[in-house]
Amino acid sequence: MDQVNKDKIVSELKSIPGLKGVMVCEDGDNGEGSDILLYYGAEEGFYPELDQAIHRLEEGGLRVGFTLRDIGLVDLAITDCLDGKIAIKYETGHPFGVVNSNMAAEIHYGRTLWESVDHPITAEKGKLVMQGTYPETLRQSTIACFMKETTLQLEIVKEAAFEGDIHFASAGFSQAIHSWVQVIHALNRQFLLNGKGGVKRAGRLPISPKQFRLRVNQIYRYFAFNNPKLAYCEIDMLKNEMNVLVKTFSEAKEE
Repeated sequence: MDQVNKDKIVSELKSIPGLKGVMVCEDGDNGEGSDILLYYGAEEGFYPELDQAIHRLEEGGLRVGFTLRDIGLVDLAITDCLDGKIAIKYETGHPFGVVNSNMAAEIHYGRTLWESVDHPITAEKGKLVMQGTYPETLRQSTIACFMKETTLQLEIVKEAAFEGDIHFASAGFSQAIHSWVQVIHALNRQFLLNGKGGVKRAGRLPISPKQFRLRVNQIYRYFAFNNPKLAYCEIDMLKNEMNVLVKTFSEAKEE
């Protein structure tokens, strides 16, 4: 998105009562395209005025995806992350759920286009920066939480696969892989914005199983051709590699 369109968005939206800030996430390695994030507080009339403003932008030929974030909930999510509390919430359009650390990732990667005079986005960025480029408490809790999730998911996958329920096994495997993607990003001290493109990005990181993306895709093929034995053989090898990586790097300190 060019600067002219960003300026148009800010000019149209900044006067809306209750709007606290406008950010853009457009890092090719950590997000898909450009996403405009709107941070708001409780304010009567916010939604109708926002709808009208977006309608005016669309009439002017500018069609952009907007994501709304309650600044109070963002602050709570970041506080929990810094305290090592990981939470996952289901939302439509997010098959793996939204992890509270996703909101921290948005604050970390996002570039502020505008914020209100009380500078709420700057304050949230400051909370993260105070604990380094990637907070160690968040790193350890993410690894512990999602390794546990993976262990539980793979037991369910194994049972379903050998009972012939390939659909259920594949769905469980998808959840397990997303948990590993979370762990891989944490091992590499990288925030994860969302699950879309996560396997591809995880496979590019230095601390990751060999040929991670190719092997994950191959497991899906084994399930598709009703070959759970080969699928689970590859899953076991990936699981062993992940356990080694976690044992080797989870306690390593950033230099």
